[in-house]
Amino acid sequence: QILENQPPTAKEAHFAKKSPGSTDGTNLVEIGPRFVLDPIRIFRGSFGGQTLYKNDAFVSPNEIRAADKREMGKAYEDRVRAQKRRREWKDNFVVPEDPLGDVFQ
Repeated sequence: QILENQPPTAKEAHFAKKSPGSTDGTNLVEIGPRFVLDPIRIFRGSFGGQTLYKNDAFVSPNEIRAADKREMGKAYEDRVRAQKRRREWKDNFVVPEDPLGDVFQ
């Protein structure tokens, strides 16, 4: 935002205008958050044409979302695999014979 400092009275405005070495009284003030553009491609034409610049480090938000979903899917696959191993272990587990099992009967 560009702010112009205006004197409160006409007399002060006249003296400020006549005084040598005075500035014009404008200030640049930042309002709101900064807005940063990350260029992906720059074309020769308005919306197409030869590519003059391409940002190779750019990753689209859709690719980031897809990677996150893949990671969540891997966690699910790991959980299902662990459940299957548990079931197999439980089915194959044999309780050993207790040699003192019939002592107190």
